[in-house]
Amino acid sequence: MTARTIFCAGETLWDVLPQGEFIGGAPFNVASHCARLGARALLLTRLGKDERGRRALDQARANGLDLSLLQIDPRLPTGEARAVLDAAGSASYEFLRPAAWDALTATPAALAAAAAADAFVFGTLGQRDPRSREAIGQLARAARWRVFDPNLRAPHIERSLCESGLRDAGLVKLNEEECLMFADWFGGAATPEAMWQTLAQRFGVQALCVTLGAAGSRLQWRGQWYAQGSVPTMIADTVGAGDAFLAMLVCELLGGSDAPTSLARAARLASFVASQSGAVPAYEATPFLRS
Repeated sequence: MTARTIFCAGETLWDVLPQGEFIGGAPFNVASHCARLGARALLLTRLGKDERGRRALDQARANGLDLSLLQIDPRLPTGEARAVLDAAGSASYEFLRPAAWDALTATPAALAAAAAADAFVFGTLGQRDPRSREAIGQLARAARWRVFDPNLRAPHIERSLCESGLRDAGLVKLNEEECLMFADWFGGAATPEAMWQTLAQRFGVQALCVTLGAAGSRLQWRGQWYAQGSVPTMIADTVGAGDAFLAMLVCELLGGSDAPTSLARAARLASFVASQSGAVPAYEATPFLRS
């Protein structure tokens, strides 16, 4: 089977954790996992012309990403997120600004690539600046199948960005906190079933996945609900686990796997990533692809 092309756009940054610096940013993480899983992972991001930018570029190459659309900013620094972990390993962040990823541009080559890709994956943090907001909006409008993961991070939470991302999305991934916020904004209960009714009717969303922490996940796909339990693990930190889950889910669904298999494999990979430090630990894909 020809490798699927998954186009991820938005922020690349360094997560500064108590145990060190780790490359991150949801688009970078999702693209890296997609590449590990055999997809052609196209990343549109913007790095600074600095030491962190060089290290990010080296890591992106090592992860097998297609960097033909990568942008280098001559003045703005590579992004940084200072993360603080709570007792459960969950992280909160301070996103420093300005950052190079705030100045993304939608070049003709990027627009053509978005239109040709099998999936276009994006969120809201990468759109905090009007320049990148316009670029990602153009790319999303050009794409044929949009995967929207809001990945809401305070204080960069804007209802208008969520509304535009939800509109006619092919697949939306939410966590429990985002469900609560969306229920407050758009009405209805914060359950997966009620959220599906709200998003499908109000925004034309075609499929919805809700991750529920220890309770697993639920997927509305092609008119049916599917449930997956969580995979027990010893948590090192949860940074990037949701990105790994989304990458596996998208790769599997695009590759023709049924919904239960796709969810099970996504849960296994997310559990492994949560057991490691950093968002994209080293691993071989094959063990996670076994039924």
